[in-house]
Amino acid sequence: MENTLTLSLKQQLKLSQMQIQKLEMLALSYDELEERIRKEEETNPFLEVNAGRYSAESTYRTIDSSLDYLSKGDEDEKAGWMERAISVKESLYDHLRMQIETLGISQKEKEAALMIASSLDSRGFLSKDPSEILPHGYEDVAKDALKDIQGLDPAGVGARDYKESLKIQLKALNLQKTDEEHISYMIDNMEAIKGGRTDIIAKKLDIDEEEAKLLIDILKTLTPYPGEKFNTEYETFIHPDIAIKKNSSTGELEIIDYGDNLPDVRLSTEYVNLEDEMKEDRRKNREALSFLKASRDKAEAIIDSITLRTTSLHKIALYLVDKQRAFFEHGISHLIPDTQQNMADYLELSASTVSRLCSKKYIETDWGTFPVSFFFSSTKGFLKSDDEEMSRNAIKARIKEIIENHEGTKAPSDQKISDMLKAEGISVARRTVAKYRSELDIDSSYNR
Repeated sequence: MENTLTLSLKQQLKLSQMQIQKLEMLALSYDELEERIRKEEETNPFLEVNAGRYSAESTYRTIDSSLDYLSKGDEDEKAGWMERAISVKESLYDHLRMQIETLGISQKEKEAALMIASSLDSRGFLSKDPSEILPHGYEDVAKDALKDIQGLDPAGVGARDYKESLKIQLKALNLQKTDEEHISYMIDNMEAIKGGRTDIIAKKLDIDEEEAKLLIDILKTLTPYPGEKFNTEYETFIHPDIAIKKNSSTGELEIIDYGDNLPDVRLSTEYVNLEDEMKEDRRKNREALSFLKASRDKAEAIIDSITLRTTSLHKIALYLVDKQRAFFEHGISHLIPDTQQNMADYLELSASTVSRLCSKKYIETDWGTFPVSFFFSSTKGFLKSDDEEMSRNAIKARIKEIIENHEGTKAPSDQKISDMLKAEGISVARRTVAKYRSELDIDSSYNR
């Protein structure tokens, strides 16, 4: 038999364990991140966790586009920690409705999406076909409306079951095609994974067990039941990650870093020294060194992940100040339309990374506390006379302002408000005014 030399190419998984952990950290809320740090502290001797840098207080810092302000010293003005905690009972439907209203789609498609959203179960799944939910006349937008729902936060909503939900979330990770196909196979064969049979998975996919385990780690970052966290039986608290406010003394905008209240995480000097000592006799301490190295690598990955998360959030804050300065200085009526894709391009980050960064993150302002997604209100907007776009949320705020500040015995009608907005250079139809007035829970002029 003739011996031949064969050259073959094999695509290897590019996401390391550290990268997987970073993806997880980016998507965590403030409270979830704090809980994750505390849990890791219990099992990792290399992780030294102390109280937050400012304990129950946070420091104001002047905005600096170079990010140098991250290392500047304390200022005199501070805000109480617990006063910033906002009690909320947001349902899954409320969470989806807010996002649907900001989509740049037709009114008919929005109505279909809202009807589908109201039909999801507590797990976030859609047990019926959209054709069984939507009334006659919505057949042409049913498919797009469902796709709209499946593109919202939390990732995976609108699926028929947990497997489809996991695959929707998997698609959002933008992995290499081969890796995505491998994990998709794992989702369809969860029994083998639950039984710890990575050898079967590896053999079937023609990969080694180490790579199979790494793929499983990626799979574990996904959520089987995305709607469960919106169970309204329990009250939750929102802690804003960052605030952007005016300094009461100077009138200048400042970024308030509430992340300083997170536990201070660093490598344990004691265990770093212990590892160095054991390296003097590697043969004798082989097993102990193996454990210490694994623990140290994981601890360093956690620290790097927290740094990446913090730095990225500050970059988002700087972007918002640059894009929405008028809003932070003058209020909601000055909010302009923007998209997460615009920010992703500006920050040179992938759309999926920006989506994770925006998920469950809140910014406190002089006008209230808002989810980061609030600032990405529309892909369409309304045109002003100078072709400058104005946000839907800004339009609603202006309508409310007109109604509340109106003087006279006769309340302004929807047509009158539309005419007043037009005089200001804002083109909004009467029916749109009526719709927004209704969403603001304001009665018609007849009932006012």
